[in-house]
Amino acid sequence: KTPIPLGSDNFNTVLYTGNNSSQSVTTGFKPDFSWLKSRTGSYDHNLIDSVRGDFFINTNRTSAEEAGYNGVVFGNNGFTVAAVGGTTSGEINVSGQNYVSWNWKAGGAAVSNTDGSITSQVSANTAAGFSITKFVGDGGSSKTIGHGLTIQPNLVIFKRLNGAVNWFVFFKPAGGNTTGFEGLNNTNAAFSTNYTTFQPSTT
Repeated sequence: KTPIPLGSDNFNTVLYTGNNSSQSVTTGFKPDFSWLKSRTGSYDHNLIDSVRGDFFINTNRTSAEEAGYNGVVFGNNGFTVAAVGGTTSGEINVSGQNYVSWNWKAGGAAVSNTDGSITSQVSANTAAGFSITKFVGDGGSSKTIGHGLTIQPNLVIFKRLNGAVNWFVFFKPAGGNTTGFEGLNNTNAAFSTNYTTFQPSTT
């Protein structure tokens, strides 16, 4: 496996304090995916990415994505959180709340990917082995989805965007040939499954 030359160019954890007003958070690169959570209050985990645009989704709930009303805007060196208001910005910028943001760099604007049997929209960072993939299911079985990476991924997280269903996390256990599965939003133990297999260009 080829090591990532400088991890902080592709992923960074940044802390900030809410102030109820629009403010910029510096990450050191232009992020494509940010996961935001208050460390001092009982607020949802809020995820946003450059493929879906201004829509938040919560890892601790099964609900569909929600419009963020410009809650987060990605910039060249970080992101801007909006003033408190709208649907979601009130959870990520409350005055006096301490927040953590986990930020990943993908490949910028999404491009169409036809590697799989279902066309996907992909933003991929092949150097870091990280991609964001959006697709529309067709209800069929044995489908493949292009992820834009040149190597086989070890972890894939799925969430339906327009329905209240669980999160699905598939991973390849160390030294194993089967795929593990667990739910991101619940406390169930992991178990082996053959629902998903990982391939170099598709999953």
